[in-house]
Amino acid sequence: MKSFSDIPAREVTSMHCGGTLKTVYEPEDVTELLELIAGLDDFVVLGGGTNTIFEDAMIQRPIIRLGKGFDFIEHQGDQVSAGGAVPVKHLVGFCIRSGLSGIEFLAGIPGLVGGAVAMNAGTPSKGILDSVDSIELADKKGVHTTTRDRLSYGYRTGGIPPHSVVTRIVCSLEEKSPEQVRQTIRPYLEKKRLQPRGYSSGSIFKNPAEKPAGMLIEQAGLKGYRIGGARVSEVHANFIINDGTASTTDIKSLIDTVKTRVRDVSGIDLIEEVRIIG
Repeated sequence: MKSFSDIPAREVTSMHCGGTLKTVYEPEDVTELLELIAGLDDFVVLGGGTNTIFEDAMIQRPIIRLGKGFDFIEHQGDQVSAGGAVPVKHLVGFCIRSGLSGIEFLAGIPGLVGGAVAMNAGTPSKGILDSVDSIELADKKGVHTTTRDRLSYGYRTGGIPPHSVVTRIVCSLEEKSPEQVRQTIRPYLEKKRLQPRGYSSGSIFKNPAEKPAGMLIEQAGLKGYRIGGARVSEVHANFIINDGTASTTDIKSLIDTVKTRVRDVSGIDLIEEVRIIG
């Protein structure tokens, strides 16, 4: 099994900040993963790092990042199986080429399949788990398969039990022509094209029921507001952009400032979508 020591958190997260990861393990198959989990009392599962920010200090907790053995896509009829380390964009691309419809709303979403399931990534109205039939999980008890109906999933939460690792998902999709799938995907890709550029974790806050978080932040007058190397994007206020010099402390301070200002202006409490790990 591969393992790495003293990895800068900025190298494995899209926000490009944080301290140092003491140990990162990369199991290549289920056997290595189970052996690893059995010997650890605590650990953090890291996918593509697109929704995770690490504190500025040395991160002592072991990090598990699935290796290439979990980067696979299998297809039979209208069923697609994908490993936890498959980039979401690769899964979407495979479905386009194969003429399989049902996950077009994931177009433009970064990260890996396992992380997408853990946070139920998607649009405000639909998450990946709405299209997943079964999920294979690894934990201290072994490998087992569950269905989405047995998970307490919802908006930006997959309901995956603590210290469980998503190793595979199975989706039943609808067979169409590749061109039909491409046509459905285009609006999602166009929306992605208009999002801010630069180091970020995508949307920082969940959208409240009352109004989108970006609108609330803009109405609070915070577009372009900066602390250190972190600023609220002028393009989309629910994005925090790191200019390359921001610390996690800068980003956390900016998050706290945004939450306080929005609460003062609108009376609405914003809840983070991004996870911050120490």
